[in-house]
Amino acid sequence: MPKVNLYATFRDLAGTSQAWVEGCTVGEALKNLVARYPPLGPELFEGGELLERVSVFLEGRDVRYLMGLATPLGEEATLDLFPPVAGGGRFGQVFGALPPWLLEEYLRSWGGEREAEGVFRLPGARVRFCEAPPLEAGGLATCQLRVEVEGEAAKAWFRRIALAASRGGG
Repeated sequence: MPKVNLYATFRDLAGTSQAWVEGCTVGEALKNLVARYPPLGPELFEGGELLERVSVFLEGRDVRYLMGLATPLGEEATLDLFPPVAGGGRFGQVFGALPPWLLEEYLRSWGGEREAEGVFRLPGARVRFCEAPPLEAGGLATCQLRVEVEGEAAKAWFRRIALAASRGGG
């Protein structure tokens, strides 16, 4: 049964950070999630369509770049559901060879506070991240991390993260 990780205001509305729901597609899983937690409905959908401001990731990949709500789900699938963050810009990228634990260390060293798994608050910005499918070449695999930064200071924080990632964290 697919698992849905809920972040920030979605977690507050549902009263839980995780839920397991039936569904063969992303859309079915989200509709079953709303049936269980009705306050999520108007925050996720309008006229049966997923709101543009909502971010849904399947195994670290934005479903908008897959098949949207029609994206098929396996029994062990994990969806990450992020609400919008108001203000400022939004920057995102997949970084290779940047493991989640290392990014967390940097965010903490820069004064970041953990809000939830994969979500940190920095002065003037919120950073969300989740693992992306590894980059594979032959028998070698390198981890990848999808990072999004939003808020009034998003551009500056994104640059700092990108620099740390390009230096191997240094």
